[in-house]
Amino acid sequence: MLSLSGQSQASIERQRLIFHDASTALKKNQFSKFNRLLKQLEGYPAQAYLKYDDLKRRIHKASRLEVTEFLNSHEEYPFNYHLRAKWLSVLARRKDWTNYLMYFDNRENTRYQCLAFQARLNLGIDEGINQEIIKVWLRGYSQPRECDQAFEYFLETYPDTNQVIWLRIDKAFKARRPSLAKYLGKKLDAQDQLVVDTWYQAHLRPQQSLKTLANAADDERTRKIIVHALVRLARKNSLSARDLWIDLEHKFEFDQDQKNQINRRIALSAAYQHLPVASDLLSALPAGLKNDQVHLWLARIYLRNQNWQQLIDTIEMMPVHLSQENEWQYWLARAFESLEFELKSSEKFESLATKSSYYGFLAADKMKLPYHIVQENAATIEDFSEAEFLAENPYLLRARELYFLDRPVDARREWFQALRHLDPEEIKKAAVLASSWKWYDSAIRTVAKTSHRSDYSLRFPTPFKQQVFNHADARQLDPSVIYGVMRRESLFDPMARSSVGALGLMQLMPSTARRVAKSLGMKRPRRSDILQIDNNINFGTQYFRMVLNRFENNVALAAAAYNAGSLNVRKWLPQIDLMPADLWVETVPFKETRNYVQAVLAYATVFDKSLGRDTLISSRMDDIKSKY
Repeated sequence: MLSLSGQSQASIERQRLIFHDASTALKKNQFSKFNRLLKQLEGYPAQAYLKYDDLKRRIHKASRLEVTEFLNSHEEYPFNYHLRAKWLSVLARRKDWTNYLMYFDNRENTRYQCLAFQARLNLGIDEGINQEIIKVWLRGYSQPRECDQAFEYFLETYPDTNQVIWLRIDKAFKARRPSLAKYLGKKLDAQDQLVVDTWYQAHLRPQQSLKTLANAADDERTRKIIVHALVRLARKNSLSARDLWIDLEHKFEFDQDQKNQINRRIALSAAYQHLPVASDLLSALPAGLKNDQVHLWLARIYLRNQNWQQLIDTIEMMPVHLSQENEWQYWLARAFESLEFELKSSEKFESLATKSSYYGFLAADKMKLPYHIVQENAATIEDFSEAEFLAENPYLLRARELYFLDRPVDARREWFQALRHLDPEEIKKAAVLASSWKWYDSAIRTVAKTSHRSDYSLRFPTPFKQQVFNHADARQLDPSVIYGVMRRESLFDPMARSSVGALGLMQLMPSTARRVAKSLGMKRPRRSDILQIDNNINFGTQYFRMVLNRFENNVALAAAAYNAGSLNVRKWLPQIDLMPADLWVETVPFKETRNYVQAVLAYATVFDKSLGRDTLISSRMDDIKSKY
């Protein structure tokens, strides 16, 4: 394969255009044109992707010889795994079980595993198969229909069918899949089905069911249902769960593990729900039950109540891996400060102020010290030859071309497969290359795989400057904060799509984007419109302005609302009239939102540096009021 090292930029651009034309011809079924253009791309690093597109399109008609030769000659390509999956599906539809097993690569995908079980059962190769099927069976959520034949065989041949059905029912309820549990219950006798139905009702209506279960006979399954119902109830109403638990605990012979599970769940749920009794419940747990969550929530309760001495005692009782984190060293310093132990607080603040992080910046403000943001290049583009480096790394070379060919999924697959073959110094060079191509999300993810954290130009680029500044200025927004939101949301990937459907640089839900567009007098945007860079920044900055307005320009609250919604933020407002912002952020119940707000504020501080601005993180952290 030829690299692009000896070719001019014009030649590379021409090959990319030919690739696009060939791809379009294939989509239009212009096969003669496609084959002619394909031949012109001999030696082009991404040519194989067109061959892959062609074979994938017609794989249901392809011969075993053609597929075998293609898979064997492209073993190092990431698409090999996906093409093999399509071929396995073809063989399964043909019921060609012998060849299915020949091509099956023991992948972890459940659908293909179950098709392999089908193949073995149809060929009579069933020795030891139940030991493999049970691993799939014992999952608390529904499995693909391809598993049905294997499950039927398993239940017909397993020595204790009822036992494994009950095991899966238990897992289904724990996984919050009550419908699956009820379905599985139909495989049991009538009496056991009644038990499953009781459990099902306890899952849906725990408080009502617990009052009925209080008079039930004491047996293993009743106790298990009661524990399940109490845990469910505690998540919504820990005080009601506690009251019922006081009544039930001595009526049934619960084992110690069950008692521990209930006591810890009630205590932690009381903390999540900000109940006054939470600190007493958490403190009363035996030492063996005080896991990391208990320590952390106990500390956050004392924080929220500003019980500084109890906070100090709690931090000092934490396991070392928690107490030495920047977060708790900062709050130890804050506690010492509040109790006027000036020497102790100063020592800790000064130590933290050397760190370029949220807590480091807060500590620096406390001590009136400059931020420790010193640019150190991981590598520079002048340090090495891009052409030579790519010539030695075919995965990276293909990734580059696929990125410029607008095939981001394929590009990422090649890129991250490449990183597995690189040493730390080469990974740094790869990050620099990605950044130079304006492939910012890959550059950020790549440098994160190294120990290098001080190349801020790589980790915190400022792309789309004109759009960001134009829209920020129009709405009197701080561009550093907008960059902070954008980096946290998408790592500057314009085509980012989240699992819940958020889109683009500022990760807007389509419903939010439509609402914002309407407020701007714009027509209803399509998904493709929302993904356009200028639109996305326009909608995102307008939405941020809206939440800022709701919370009287409080940046911390606006960031929290951007992440979790204004309704949640209103629920989290303090009871007291004013609460320091750092304290409020630390006690936000949602870990994701807590981390989000801290990240946006810290990132904005770093962006200030690169944008030549001089802003203190504390200036963006006004005290939190009880009402807005």
